[in-house]
Amino acid sequence: MQMGRIKSRDTVLLICYFLFTSMFIYAAVSKLMNYRIFILQMDRQPFPDKYTNLLVWGVLSSEILAAIMMMSLSLRRAGLLFATAMMICFTVYIILVKLNYYGVIPCSCGGVIASFTWTQHLLFNLFFIGIGIVGIYLEQQFRRKRA
Repeated sequence: MQMGRIKSRDTVLLICYFLFTSMFIYAAVSKLMNYRIFILQMDRQPFPDKYTNLLVWGVLSSEILAAIMMMSLSLRRAGLLFATAMMICFTVYIILVKLNYYGVIPCSCGGVIASFTWTQHLLFNLFFIGIGIVGIYLEQQFRRKRA
């Protein structure tokens, strides 16, 4: 990158990282602020209750880890891959919910996102998967030019 000029590719990448980091921090903090409700919602997911604590802490730590990774220059690319993979997993789960595979399932998201319908969740996740794909593509282009 030239001094004094930020290329549009770099700007788009920074926006991708910022959006993912902000979303995951917001999701994790809102779940922690309403921790008891989050546990109750996770208890009502279609997984055996013995896995609730593992799921609760797995989801929270994954969201926080992805955000931290994307704030670190050396882990940023891996964080973007991890965040995109998580969004793909969450999206597959939403598709199964929408197909009524599990029956009626409550949302265990935090904050404003918890008020989304499953269709809105799906669109939200697809948006972030798109951001992830764009970011991964731009990272690949950047690495090829440096090589």
